[in-house]
Amino acid sequence: MDQQNNTLQPHVLIFPLPFQGPVNCALKLAELLCLSGIRVTFLNTEHIHRPLLRHTQVLSRFSRYPNFKFETVPDGLKHEKPVSGDRFMEVMAAVDEVSKPLFREMILSGSLSRKSDRPVTVMIPDACFSFAVDIAIESSIPVICFETIGPGALWTSYLNLPTLIEAGDVPFKGVFFLIFLK
Repeated sequence: MDQQNNTLQPHVLIFPLPFQGPVNCALKLAELLCLSGIRVTFLNTEHIHRPLLRHTQVLSRFSRYPNFKFETVPDGLKHEKPVSGDRFMEVMAAVDEVSKPLFREMILSGSLSRKSDRPVTVMIPDACFSFAVDIAIESSIPVICFETIGPGALWTSYLNLPTLIEAGDVPFKGVFFLIFLK
């Protein structure tokens, strides 16, 4: 393949929110892109990448795709603590403080593309990573934000649940309601 054809082929960078659910959704997207012959670089923070490798078969799953590779970016989190949803703000603060400037440097320097790889032609960050949009614009790379939670679930569970509880509109009563709140 000549150099001109190589540079015209897409290379997608996927950067999910560093929690199990968003990473799993993004991995499914990565697999679909790989099946289409598109080069994919999957960027994880170190904190989520270690348990992903330790507790899943993700390396063997993606070993059949020569057009796929994992990369990591430091996040500044202590690695002995598990990442869970109740630590969302802590994780986001660490990503903002540590990962964001390193991610910017990785994109602007081109270090996510080895000499034999194509440059990143499209970024697909998690929709929570608004900084990635700014970096994509700065580097002239098209960006598509990927939201891993359905809009109905986002609206109900994250934005309206406290209001629904206060108004007494949540239809759950008794023991089930208490389990739901835990």
